[in-house]
Amino acid sequence: MTIDASPESSAFGFEGQSYYEHRRLRLYDAVVVHASNRLLWRCPKSRLLEHYNDWITSRHLEVGPGSGYYLDHCRFPAGTPELTLLDLNPDPLKFAAHRLRRYTPRCVQADILEPLPDFVGSGFTSIAYNYVMHCLPEPPGGKQVVFKHLREALAPDGVLFGSTVLSQGVKHTALSRRFNILYQRQGSFHNQHDSVHGLHQALEEHFASHWIEVRGSVALFAARASQTTAPRRPGASLDQR
Repeated sequence: MTIDASPESSAFGFEGQSYYEHRRLRLYDAVVVHASNRLLWRCPKSRLLEHYNDWITSRHLEVGPGSGYYLDHCRFPAGTPELTLLDLNPDPLKFAAHRLRRYTPRCVQADILEPLPDFVGSGFTSIAYNYVMHCLPEPPGGKQVVFKHLREALAPDGVLFGSTVLSQGVKHTALSRRFNILYQRQGSFHNQHDSVHGLHQALEEHFASHWIEVRGSVALFAARASQTTAPRRPGASLDQR
């Protein structure tokens, strides 16, 4: 497997990367996808998988693929997708690429806190930014810079979608709050200041239209690069806009 790598990366981007080494990724589905989503954050994997099925397209960029679970189980619209995986850490890229080898994904090692290198490409009709934001440390310019970088990689009518565990503006239980603080102290989460309001502002700044649904301690979101079609989950009302 070949990984296209960028020589540029910020010091901030490397924080927390050790939590996604290969031996831990083998437990990712059991610990995060199945257990934490349901018991801690109260946004089950079925809802996240539905989120993928609602928005994914056949020219897709996956930011922070983790174990590759959702790409392995979601329904691509038609045919063989043109799939690109992007992460600063090579371990998730190798792990997910092997799991998704039937799609022959392209792997890119780059830091989304920095402008994406030209070789990443552009014109993606969908980009997933799923369970990545709460892991990112807060750079001096704020996390909204990531939305700027990803917006530049989208096709004119493309959609960015994803989800994140927030600290403010969502409902935490005593247990989820305790684990959220624990993960912050460990350095695997950097979401101390992440809020629904801040997410709304960042999406509003960089996209023509957007949609947010709060589920437990998680915010699911989708945003369109243009005004042609407002993103909205079929059959659902908007929780935030």
